[in-house]
Amino acid sequence: MSVWRKKAIECAPEFQEDFREPNLTPTDVFIELVPIVVQAHIDKDNERLQKIYDYAEWCHNQKDEKLWNAVGITFYLHLLRYPEAFLQFGNWIKKDVFLGIRDLLYSRLDDEDMQKLDNMYGYKGNTTKWKNINSKLVKIVGKKV
Repeated sequence: MSVWRKKAIECAPEFQEDFREPNLTPTDVFIELVPIVVQAHIDKDNERLQKIYDYAEWCHNQKDEKLWNAVGITFYLHLLRYPEAFLQFGNWIKKDVFLGIRDLLYSRLDDEDMQKLDNMYGYKGNTTKWKNINSKLVKIVGKKV
């Protein structure tokens, strides 16, 4: 069994059978983990949050694109839709991870929410790069991407 599967099962043992399915992808795992994290925030289940955020960070730091891509798009980005997770983002996501996914987040968040995240991390860098690119894409595609 792959390491990423074993680690996923450690985070959510109730999904052990599902996480053993041969066609399972890291994206599938993170789809299941998002609502678990949101509920853990509501319940203040810090032990569970720590396990899942550690797993997410581990995936983020891997060389395998399917892992870091899945955690960025399916996990970190989607967590921000939930106030319980958004308000705690800076408490659980390390600064180096935030900096690694910041452009992805900025491509999806409005300026006000992005400023809140930047403030959580004390980020003072370039805040126009991705918005300018995103504006160009809006003109090409016809909607925010």
